[in-house]
Amino acid sequence: MRFVTFSKDGAARAGVLVGDASRATDSVFDLAADAMTAALGGVEPQVGRLVDAGLDRIVASITRHGLREEARFSLGDVSLLAPIPRPRRIIGIAHNYRDAIRERGIEPPSAPVVFIKHSETVIGPNVPVRLPAGIGGVTYEAELAVVIGKSGRNIELADALSHVVAAATINDVSASELIKKDGNFDRGKNFPTFGPFGPYLATVDEVGDLQRLAVHFEMEGVTLQDSNTAQMLFPVAELIAILSRDGPLEVGDVIATGTPAGVAAVRKPPTWLRPGTKMQASVERLGTLSNPIIEGEPFSG
Repeated sequence: MRFVTFSKDGAARAGVLVGDASRATDSVFDLAADAMTAALGGVEPQVGRLVDAGLDRIVASITRHGLREEARFSLGDVSLLAPIPRPRRIIGIAHNYRDAIRERGIEPPSAPVVFIKHSETVIGPNVPVRLPAGIGGVTYEAELAVVIGKSGRNIELADALSHVVAAATINDVSASELIKKDGNFDRGKNFPTFGPFGPYLATVDEVGDLQRLAVHFEMEGVTLQDSNTAQMLFPVAELIAILSRDGPLEVGDVIATGTPAGVAAVRKPPTWLRPGTKMQASVERLGTLSNPIIEGEPFSG
């Protein structure tokens, strides 16, 4: 099942998407509608709350109840937000694609390179990414994001994928030149609007094999990333097992699993994000995430 957060008449709530969010005629079924209330069993109609309550259970209940016509909107009549507008936590992984490692000419890390991306960076589809004026080069990073649906610590590798409840596309926008200058990811990953996420959240049964998904990025119609999650150095199950050794993974945590070859800095000349353009990140079976790029307030340093 595909879940969205959408706004209609100024109110944001959860919906079920029928389609891939690419056509105005796709359907969104409003889970806050009277006709759908019984399907949620008293759970607040917000996607984050549905994940907290057990998304598998919610999906089963909605399936039994059915999607009611009186709760249906056309996608063109609503505005999509990020499916989880403020995730509990976003755990980012750097240098996790073999093709990207080869392209950079660096040694593969012996363990996942981890950073935290603030949930306040998250925006939805079609919302502009604001580049602080004077910040230097900023790159795109198309990625698979997975959502934890069952908490755990010291999770066994064989059991790791059972902790994933859903997945989505995320674009880990990053101020690369600032990151290089700082020597860490803290500032460069965490400017407002640097976390496009969506357009929908798909349950794992919709996605299939997480290690066989095409990852694609284009800017102004030009392909800049074209790879597959099979290129991951640390696959999703391994990431979960390793991350859970350092502390518990909790329900609602999002893991941004890294980006493949083709980021801006390695291209000649670099293909930095530019105000006035539009970018599209996509992961197979998880839709296309489109965001325009504009200039923001001056970077204060």
